[in-house]
Amino acid sequence: MKVLIFEYVTGGGFLDEEIPESLAQEGQMMINALISNFATLPNVETVLFQAKQNVFSEFSHALENVQAAWIIAPEFEGILEKLCFQVEQANKILLTSPAKNVAKTANKLTTFEILTVAQIPTVKTEIFNPEKNYDKTHEWVIKPFDGAGAENTFLLQTEKDWSALPYFEKSFLIQPHIHGEKRSLSCLFQNGTAQVLCVNLQQFGIENQVFKLKNIDVNFTQDDGRYQKLATKIAQAFPDLFGYVGIDLIENETGCFVLEINPRLTTSFVQIEEKLGVNVAAWVLKAAQNKML
Repeated sequence: MKVLIFEYVTGGGFLDEEIPESLAQEGQMMINALISNFATLPNVETVLFQAKQNVFSEFSHALENVQAAWIIAPEFEGILEKLCFQVEQANKILLTSPAKNVAKTANKLTTFEILTVAQIPTVKTEIFNPEKNYDKTHEWVIKPFDGAGAENTFLLQTEKDWSALPYFEKSFLIQPHIHGEKRSLSCLFQNGTAQVLCVNLQQFGIENQVFKLKNIDVNFTQDDGRYQKLATKIAQAFPDLFGYVGIDLIENETGCFVLEINPRLTTSFVQIEEKLGVNVAAWVLKAAQNKML
C-alpha cells in the first residue's frame, strides 16, 4: 500500500509566504515521527507530497497514485476540510477524520454548541461584537472561529489591552478567560469510541497579548479514569471523529473544561512512540482498513 503524507506548512501550503521557523520545525518533527511509525509496517510505502505551485490541484493529482492519505494541516480557512474532502472524492482511504467532522470541530462556536448539548463542560463562547460593552473588570479571550492552536488568540486583562486590539477583518469569538492548568489529551477515535493515549501539560507565555506555546510535557501524569470518561463523552458527541485527535483542556479547582478538539496530529504526537511505545500509524491504518471492509 502507498500512503501519501502531506504536511501543509512544509509541503508548499505557504508557497508565497515566509514560514515562521517554529511552525516549519514543528511540521517537520511531525513528519519525521509519522514516517518513523510507518517504517516498521510491512508492505507500506510512504510518499511525501510537496506542492510546487497550486496545492489543491497538485494534491488531487498526487492522490491518483496512492491508496491512502494522511493529512497534517491547519483548520483555518477550511484548509484541512478541503484536503480531506479531496481524499474522499478520490475514493481513497483517509487516515484522519472525515471532512464533515473537520468542519464541525474547526468552527469553535459549533464545537461549543455540540459540547453544551452533550453536557460536556466547556468555556462559554459567543460571537465577539466590537460595539458591545463587555465587563472589563473580567479577563477575556478573543480568538478566531477556526483558529489552529493559539494563533491570533488575544488575552484581554486590562482596559489598555482592549484599546490595543487590532481591527478584525472577519468575525472572531469571545470567551471568559479561565485561569488554570492547560492540559491536552492525545487520543485515538473510532466509531464513537475513544482511547486516551496520554495526558499532556501545555505551558504558554503571553507576548503582546497573544498566547505563545512554550513547552509540552507529554505523558506528564497518569489518567485516573476521568480523562478517559471525558474522551468517551466527546466520542459520543462527535461520532465521526477518527484516528488521532488532540483535545485541549483547562483545569482548575472548579473542574476540567474542554477548549478545543483538534482532528489531526498535534505536537504531542511527536513523542508518543518514544515515550509510550505506541505506534499510532499502525493502529490508524488497521482501523481504517477495517472500516472499509
